[in-house]
Amino acid sequence: MRITIEHADRPFIHRVVGEPIEAIDTTSAQAEQVQDALQIARQQKSVDAELDWKRNALFLALFVFLYTALGASLTMDLTAQASSHKSIAYALEAVPVLLAFSGLFLSLLFVFQTRGSARQQHNWEQGILVLEKYTGNRLYQHISEMGARTTHYSQSAINVALALFICLTWVVMYNYFTFTTSGVIGSVISLFITTMTYVILDIQLLKSGKHIEIDEPVVPAKEEKDPTP
Repeated sequence: MRITIEHADRPFIHRVVGEPIEAIDTTSAQAEQVQDALQIARQQKSVDAELDWKRNALFLALFVFLYTALGASLTMDLTAQASSHKSIAYALEAVPVLLAFSGLFLSLLFVFQTRGSARQQHNWEQGILVLEKYTGNRLYQHISEMGARTTHYSQSAINVALALFICLTWVVMYNYFTFTTSGVIGSVISLFITTMTYVILDIQLLKSGKHIEIDEPVVPAKEEKDPTP
């Protein structure tokens, strides 16, 4: 059986098999390469999903710790320290601000991590769908299309929404505690720091993401025969 490769899928299949082809014979070596690539893609997608859950659990544990520490810092009695040790009282007043900024920084990292994981999972899913076209096995596509369409939510989108919600809570708390300790000027400065932290992290994380450029397979030119005898 010979399966014709769609024009849009040819660059991807070319990179998988290592040579430009327009059709795949189910009994050829190229078909075995595509089948092996499909198995690897499925395994790697599962590995990445498991690692995502572990990273999410680590972030959530850190947030629970920071929420607890922030709540404990708000219950401290500063009146006893204010009379004799004003410097200690000022330092204790800054603890909620520092904890809120730590939570803000980690929540921004959590947002970028969930977005990157969602993109990676989407890439694996698209790769699996393309590879299944030319192996005669479209199980992943059929499973994805089963069930009610109104409840076909994306797990990656849910993680991103959770990260954005956590980040929003830390933004509000950081700016609130800065306002209570430094007034309007401090609140404006905190908004500027929040914006710059997001921009700097976005730029640095994009720079650290190295993209490997793979050249398209080059079709060898046919040798022209000399017409002269």
